[in-house]
Amino acid sequence: MKLSNLVLLSIASMAFFYIQLWDESLVTPLYLSLLLLCSLYGVYLKDINMVHISGFIFILNGTTYAIFKVGLINYVTPSDNKLLQGTLIYGFQLLSGIITVLVLIFRVQISRLLSNSKNIELTLFDGLFHWLYMYTSIIYLLGLIENVAWSYFNMKSWTIIYDNFEGLIYISWALCCGALITMMICSTKDAQFRESKTS
Repeated sequence: MKLSNLVLLSIASMAFFYIQLWDESLVTPLYLSLLLLCSLYGVYLKDINMVHISGFIFILNGTTYAIFKVGLINYVTPSDNKLLQGTLIYGFQLLSGIITVLVLIFRVQISRLLSNSKNIELTLFDGLFHWLYMYTSIIYLLGLIENVAWSYFNMKSWTIIYDNFEGLIYISWALCCGALITMMICSTKDAQFRESKTS
């Protein structure tokens, strides 16, 4: 099977899988688990680029998930102030998304600061993941604007992002999962190729 077909199959499979679940309490842990699995598989294959790409995404998403899971933002904002609460929720997600985009854009430089490995290089996947997180950041920004319009300007019909928020984010996660699976497959093929050349 051609690599391009494999990528499309992976993405379509993950999108279908996520749409069937459509539950944050299931989808988010699965997404984080795949990121962790990809990092560990990169350690096994000694592919530092894969370890760092998936590891950075895992740490940033895992931190955001933990903050929301323990209800830290809800503790610091009064529940009766919907404007402040929504602004903090969407604002924090937007900040997290922008940080993820920047980390992924400068991934090679950050990896070289953290490791002395000579195998750190720009990969095809470095050019993909930051676009997915730019998309999610735009969704967070639109959600923030919509929340201000809804709660401050009393525009109660503005709920497009709110009503479809999970689905809009799951599209990006499904694409990300497809890319992670493809990255693991490509790294395995590269490792097998290097092994066959040395034997």
